[in-house]
Amino acid sequence: MRNIPSFESFLNEGFKIENSINQGTKLVVKFELSFGKIKTPIYFFVGPDSTASYDIFGKKNRDSVEKYVGIPYADLEAHVKKMNGDESMDAAVASVVNVASTDHIYSWINGTRIAQKCKEIGNDAMLGQSLADVCFQLANLVICKEYKSTKDLDWLSDDGLNKEWEDYTNGEKKGMIPIADLQMLTTYLVEKLTPIYKQYMEKYLVKSHLYIKKS
Repeated sequence: MRNIPSFESFLNEGFKIENSINQGTKLVVKFELSFGKIKTPIYFFVGPDSTASYDIFGKKNRDSVEKYVGIPYADLEAHVKKMNGDESMDAAVASVVNVASTDHIYSWINGTRIAQKCKEIGNDAMLGQSLADVCFQLANLVICKEYKSTKDLDWLSDDGLNKEWEDYTNGEKKGMIPIADLQMLTTYLVEKLTPIYKQYMEKYLVKSHLYIKKS
């Protein structure tokens, strides 16, 4: 969908309010890859339950963003109600990484579910695992967007970079983008988003009686 309202308005108005249902930030990715320097924005959100994955677009836009979350809002609402408002043990949506427009690469994480997983395997292990997974997917989308823009291609016309990654089959090199680009950009995003993620997760960990060390 190319014409949804900008995340900027929600970041400026809704997400800076104390105790907002979602917490979000914009990160401008500045990095040098094998095919050149890139500069592109991504958006990173954490919310309390699955229905909040819709609310980052604004409640009035729920009907038009279903395909990006993947599950109808009514189904998410019913699931949260079934769980008595607590998705710590069973979340309909644990995380989303997707594209809302050509300039809106975004991720959303269910803070309540992640806090429960922290109880099971520890804060550092779970926060690191969940953030690494999200950053890997974000890095793939960023590289796809930036690489295809250099070729004047519609980067949303197919699914990812399956035909572009450097690969070797029967000794024959295929694709032009070294896998090292994905590795390096994932590491960069983890570094940039870790302090933000820890800050956002603190209220969920406190609620779950877990302690998160300030860094």
